[in-house]
Amino acid sequence: LILCRCELAVTSTMLAADKLLLQSRIRQNAIQLKEKEFTLHNSNFATVGTQAAVLCGFTMTALVEMNVSPDSNRIVKFFYFNLCSLSLCCNIYCVSQTTSLAVAGTSLSLRGPDGSMIRAVDGMFAERNQVFRAFAIGLFALLGGMLFGVILIMGDVPEAAVSCDLVICYAIYAVYQNCKRVFDRFQYDEADSTRFDDLLDLPMSLPRHAAERVVGGMRDAAQLIRNRGDDEPLLSSSGVA
Repeated sequence: LILCRCELAVTSTMLAADKLLLQSRIRQNAIQLKEKEFTLHNSNFATVGTQAAVLCGFTMTALVEMNVSPDSNRIVKFFYFNLCSLSLCCNIYCVSQTTSLAVAGTSLSLRGPDGSMIRAVDGMFAERNQVFRAFAIGLFALLGGMLFGVILIMGDVPEAAVSCDLVICYAIYAVYQNCKRVFDRFQYDEADSTRFDDLLDLPMSLPRHAAERVVGGMRDAAQLIRNRGDDEPLLSSSGVA
């Protein structure tokens, strides 16, 4: 009887430990999948930030190196410098935002408390539209500034200015259509995306009643073994007598 009760307690404890180990492994694998998603967002932000920094260089050159005649059209100069300034500010914002997300998101995912990987991935996913929107505005503002910059440079040659503006207008249209076509091709409903919430929400400890039952069974088994050890010397001494 004592051995049966001990075996039941040990078996119950082992099953509970195996269940907890299985839940821990499932959660660990789900976090590894989340880490792949984090790496994807981090790589996308790094790409956008690099291209935004390149556009910042182009825009700064257009602002500093452009020699505008004082006799140029005031309206054309107004639109040129405003569009270049808008492009520069949007691209600088994009660079600063991607840098902040890369630093803060990585720090949170690796050094934060339990569940930090989920917070980091969800936060980067929520910020992506704002970053991409700023990059798009900066890109098209730079192309728009080129339209008026050509007029300022080639004002004395209207034919060349018109032909260059037509090329730039076609480039703006082609960039917009190609981006729209690519995004439409790879568009998907966010409700159908793969999620790991059910795996990450698994409890990492036994329920209270199960833990109390296991602890109680182990305590009873230990008490029975202790009592058996106390009775064995009496039995042996009586047998010798």
